[in-house]
Amino acid sequence: MWRYSLILEHITLPPPFGNWPESFDLRLGMTEVLLIEGAGAEDAETLLDVAATLSEPGQGQVRLWGKEISTLTRQELYNLRRQIAYVHPKQSLLHTLTLAENIGLGPAYHLGQNLSDTLREHAPLIKHLGLEPFLSRRPSELSQAAYTCALWARELVKLPELILAMVEESPETAGTQRLILTLIEEYLDKQDAAVILAGHSLTAFHHLAHRLLTLKAGRIRERQILERGGRPLIAYLPLV
Repeated sequence: MWRYSLILEHITLPPPFGNWPESFDLRLGMTEVLLIEGAGAEDAETLLDVAATLSEPGQGQVRLWGKEISTLTRQELYNLRRQIAYVHPKQSLLHTLTLAENIGLGPAYHLGQNLSDTLREHAPLIKHLGLEPFLSRRPSELSQAAYTCALWARELVKLPELILAMVEESPETAGTQRLILTLIEEYLDKQDAAVILAGHSLTAFHHLAHRLLTLKAGRIRERQILERGGRPLIAYLPLV
């Protein structure tokens, strides 16, 4: 049984690497929630792309559930990616499909599940995110808040074991972030999964986390959040 879902070992990031140290290690427990604070959009995207196997590191090794990704075949890597949810503001829904079809595309492609069954199975998730009124709409007809929620829905219907997400905290996104916060809480109550959230400021998410990494001036500072004791502390990716 592996202790870690993700290991980054002696990693240097590809450009643009922003504020990241020249080389660093990171280990994420199987059910650990890790926050990386102080990471702007460029910093967060660079790291999360490497963790999600969308980009190769400049140097070092990336291991997912004990498997070193550079040794995997294309099919083996593809199978690993199906266990990862990756949410980033630059991701897109398929504009020719309705919102419902975007949400159901993964289960249809990977599991042969029809759309009505997917929507029924994940109705609580869709309702939580307030997407019910928009299921028949195209992505171009959605507000930015609904679009963000739709990206989360598309990823979480895969029932991922690793969630990687960039989170933007601002007065304009406060309502959406409250939804995402409770969504993650409810998901982790039902599913064993590890989580990395990266962003400039993640104060609202501190109570979820086991560890907090702060990125500043090319250095990473770490502290444990001891009051988080619900799960053991050990230690886009669009796939359709």
